[in-house]
Amino acid sequence: MTYPAPRSFRQLKALALALAVALTACGGGGNGGASFPLIPPPPAGSAPPDTPPSPDTPPPVAEPPPPPTCSAAVPANAPLAPISSIQGTGDTSPLATQAVTVRGVVVGDFQNTGSTSVKLNGFFVQQLVPDTDPLTSEGIFVYAPGNATRVAAGDFVQVSGVVTEFGQTAGAGAKPDSITQIAGTAQDPVAISVCGSGVAITPTQVALPVADEAALERYEGMLVEISQPLAVTEMFELGRYGQMVLALNGRQFNATNGNSAATHAQNLLSRIVLDDGSSRQNPNPIPYLSAAGTDGTRRMGDTTQKLTGILSHNFGAYRVQPTVAPVFAQANARPATAPVVGGSLKVASFNVLNYFTTFQNGETASGLTGQGCSFGTGPASAANCRGANNRSEFDRQQAKIVAAIAGLDADVVGLMEIQNTDVATSDLLAALNAKVGAGTYAAVNSGVFGTDAIKVDILYKPAKVQRVGNAVLPTGADLTDYTAASGRSPLAQRFSAVGNNGGFWFVVNHFKSKGSCPATGDIDLGQGCFNLARIQQAKALNSFVGKLKLMGESDVLMMGDFNSYLLEDPTKELEAAGNESLLKRMAANDRYTYVFGGETGALDHAYASASLGAQVSGVSVWHINADEPTALDYNTDFTTDDRYAPTPFRASDHDPVLVGLTLAADAAVTQPIVTASIPAAVKVGETYSVNISEALPGGSTTLASLAVDWGDGTAATTAPGTGTVTHTYAAAGTFNVVVTLTNSAGQTATQSGSVNVSTVVVVTPPADHELFFSEYVEGTSNNKAIEIYNPTAAAVDLSLYTVKLYANGATAPTNSLPLTGSLPAGGVLVLANASAAAAFKPTGTITSGVANFNGDDALTLEKSGVVVDRFGQLGVDPGTAWTGGGVGTQDQTLRRKPGITAGDADAGAAFDPSLQWDSFPVDTSSGLGAHSVN
Repeated sequence: MTYPAPRSFRQLKALALALAVALTACGGGGNGGASFPLIPPPPAGSAPPDTPPSPDTPPPVAEPPPPPTCSAAVPANAPLAPISSIQGTGDTSPLATQAVTVRGVVVGDFQNTGSTSVKLNGFFVQQLVPDTDPLTSEGIFVYAPGNATRVAAGDFVQVSGVVTEFGQTAGAGAKPDSITQIAGTAQDPVAISVCGSGVAITPTQVALPVADEAALERYEGMLVEISQPLAVTEMFELGRYGQMVLALNGRQFNATNGNSAATHAQNLLSRIVLDDGSSRQNPNPIPYLSAAGTDGTRRMGDTTQKLTGILSHNFGAYRVQPTVAPVFAQANARPATAPVVGGSLKVASFNVLNYFTTFQNGETASGLTGQGCSFGTGPASAANCRGANNRSEFDRQQAKIVAAIAGLDADVVGLMEIQNTDVATSDLLAALNAKVGAGTYAAVNSGVFGTDAIKVDILYKPAKVQRVGNAVLPTGADLTDYTAASGRSPLAQRFSAVGNNGGFWFVVNHFKSKGSCPATGDIDLGQGCFNLARIQQAKALNSFVGKLKLMGESDVLMMGDFNSYLLEDPTKELEAAGNESLLKRMAANDRYTYVFGGETGALDHAYASASLGAQVSGVSVWHINADEPTALDYNTDFTTDDRYAPTPFRASDHDPVLVGLTLAADAAVTQPIVTASIPAAVKVGETYSVNISEALPGGSTTLASLAVDWGDGTAATTAPGTGTVTHTYAAAGTFNVVVTLTNSAGQTATQSGSVNVSTVVVVTPPADHELFFSEYVEGTSNNKAIEIYNPTAAAVDLSLYTVKLYANGATAPTNSLPLTGSLPAGGVLVLANASAAAAFKPTGTITSGVANFNGDDALTLEKSGVVVDRFGQLGVDPGTAWTGGGVGTQDQTLRRKPGITAGDADAGAAFDPSLQWDSFPVDTSSGLGAHSVN
């Protein structure tokens, strides 16, 4: 007999959800000691009592009918025990690992039927008469897989087996959340006898909220009923594991959003997980949706009036496995069109959920392969890409994003989470115009900025607004303070309305997220992690906006993903500077854009400067994403019941915000505009090209000059207008390239960018039987070592050789070790981290900082300045490790295949470790100190 198949991935995901959502506190409580109402009617023909009972005498209570007789023998090694004594009063059974026999009524049948009907591989049985202890449960799960005796709800059964606990969440500090069960062993399978049928047990009434998180333990394994209206408040795992979270008193809001007086802790005590009675991953069909087709959904806030089923406790949560299908009312209908906000202009912000045209498989939307994404102008790697996995997913994502933006029909749109290139923005722009009409939208051509793989950007309708000058980025302390935590800079563009020249600054933002928490420092103190960083960003934004106002326009609209709820410190900081939080004009229950951990709130905002506030005609949120199940998005991971449709619904995880403006007329203002593409990298001696795509002097002015300063001290190059300007760098380094346009009125416009100029790596085919790396150890803690092998028939002078370490995609070595002495024929030299364990330092080992590497760092072995072998790819950061063919460079020992007799000298080529290296478990050291080749 085997124990329940561990749902390892489910357990891991459930643990991640438990940490984020804290579902272990979910559930309800009630009168666990109440007797079940099993009073039968009086026997036929019985006479009434001679005298009526005294008013002071309790009415007689009839005994429950005797249970069916079980003829099966009770095994000598498994004595008969009440289920309540097995459950005990604690989180786990006091009889764990002991063999027992129980008798009771099957209250929930979840046995599998072959491979076609996958449920829980067992059933729940409940003792017919409860004990007198209100803290003990009368129900228990029986693990009955394979050919176990079939049972049905209402059967009275005898079960013999071993008491075990299943489903305990792993990890330090994990709270008890296993379910007590009876199972068999390989030698002694669980024994099940059906003694009778048709026995009914009335569900125990459970009510929310509970007093504390342990209150539901007394009902584990029992048939329960929650007869309170419950609302959907979380569906993150609906498509993955068929479960959702329900809450009392409607959907739950984050305590710092200002919608409810309930605290986070109180929210946790007023919710329960509704599961689907199955251990299936990626259920097909997805349960609880409103319809079977692509129109089917389930929205946050939808309600059910009654929940009946078995209370189970595992995988991080108390959950109900339904025995009666719950019925939902659609209390939150899909909004078919964007809300009306009035005004002559509409401005929107929309987080487009990592819209990348370079995919995680290294392909691009244009059909290239082997490509990567960069953190700003850093080295490219596919591991840095965050959006679609492949072209198929991208097409689905693009269709949804385009449908959402087209539906907003805004005149200016701020985008968050778009790949940090103009390529991605141009791709989205082309797809959008293909849907709504050629030339409808244009982009501000912001280029690459910041040091993250994503940026913010702006689209606009030229028929409704005109740009006034170039887009503007903060500088100095404003830039440093804003980007210190996230690497993402705000982007500002000044616009004037076509018709009356009404002007405003539009500033798009993306603050530091609340996740990926540090162990110390800016930890979660009630407003998510990195709240101090977001406060600093808000202060930097206020300073930046103050400088924008000095440029002749005081009307400022700040929008974007601020990763802060409405009552949190960053909002207070922005309001204290005189900006109005526009979402506070909305009805309280509509002030949301996001759902996290089962709690709803607004992370996306619009703030208006004091002078702009009176010109705001309306504000609203189009609730097309946050209320929808994650399973309806573009991703195909784990998809078996594909409900995708090219509609706006679940285009992203954030709802877009929409603001209406009626701008006061202004005098016409013109500023020059220059736009240029500034490549981020080139090699010494190669031709470097800057393409100038826009050179607009503005209004009636004319072009006075257009020049490119290359940043290396050479003379600037004059350009006649748009087109390509070239340069050749003579030395390596990082240079700031500045394109400057000056018009006849003396006004200037600039665009700048950094270029990393690297030296050309000389690749010389290695001589026969040259030294090469033979073993690589990337173990736990400081267990790091690299071994060099001499395959020649003679000793080799090591003074000609140097080992270099290139950390995190660097193109210049971060550590170097010139070797000394000689290496005998067939000998090896081990270079190890000074703090590595003794097993990684065989006799003759040299300790060096060059062995202080991680799985994403590159190494080269050079002879007289020429690379003769490499490990990894020079100038590329793969993220955490190079992988291929099931072999990775993190937490592994790799040994050169015996058939490899020379090094790999092409340090700039893609690196697949499986081609030349065999993999061994982490911290394997047995091969260090010797090597051989075929």
